[in-house]
Amino acid sequence: MLRRLASAPVAAAARLAGAARFYTASPELVKLYNSNFDAEAYPVDIVPGDSTLFAKFLYKAAEPKKELDGILKDFDTINTVAKKLGVFWERHADLEAVAEFKALNPATQFTLRWMQTNGVLEQLPAVRSTYETYVNAQKKRVVAKVSLKGSATDNAAEAAAAKVAAAELQKTIASATGCTLDFQFTVDPTIVSGYTLELSGKFVNAAKGAESNAAVQDIDYTAIPVGKLLKTLWPENVETDVLRRYCEQHSQFDAEEAKNGV
Repeated sequence: MLRRLASAPVAAAARLAGAARFYTASPELVKLYNSNFDAEAYPVDIVPGDSTLFAKFLYKAAEPKKELDGILKDFDTINTVAKKLGVFWERHADLEAVAEFKALNPATQFTLRWMQTNGVLEQLPAVRSTYETYVNAQKKRVVAKVSLKGSATDNAAEAAAAKVAAAELQKTIASATGCTLDFQFTVDPTIVSGYTLELSGKFVNAAKGAESNAAVQDIDYTAIPVGKLLKTLWPENVETDVLRRYCEQHSQFDAEEAKNGV
């Protein structure tokens, strides 16, 4: 298990707390870290894994303080900051030196350092996905993920149409009955107009850009005109004569296959 970094839990927590300069974990978080939080009850069962472990820690840290949605906002902040940190920031970034990270929830700060210490900070998107699953299940909330060609503000008509479609789609999903419908908008530059929608594993494609791409994929690339065969000029010697006859034999086979099929 990733959180057992030394021979004893306390030593592991001490190593984690000293992983970044000037960072000191709160006793409350260290206590949770050293507990068997991963064996406690959660709103939904998810296959155990590295990302699941970190998501469980965040959930148990935020649940008593009713800060579940606050952690989700932290993920949005991290995504925004990550664009400025550059490629592979997960490996080389000094988390203590990033001013925006200091405003994150203490549990989020702890988890970032924990993951970086283990060299798995690049799994943060998977941690977010798992954490969102826990929070949405606890709040009886389903999230419709809508992709537009631009922001929802600039594409108000498409966003409104997607909301209507999501409400209708929710009625067909038994597991989403009685749940609050929320929306998550993202930008897809391949969309020319319209939208795509995903809700609880079901999809609606109302984007013209996606239809254009599908039309391109239907092209039959096997219908290629037969090339004109050119006769090779060989030097006059025994070696090239043998090679010439061998190549001509294969050329004859190729010509017959092109004419009659394989």
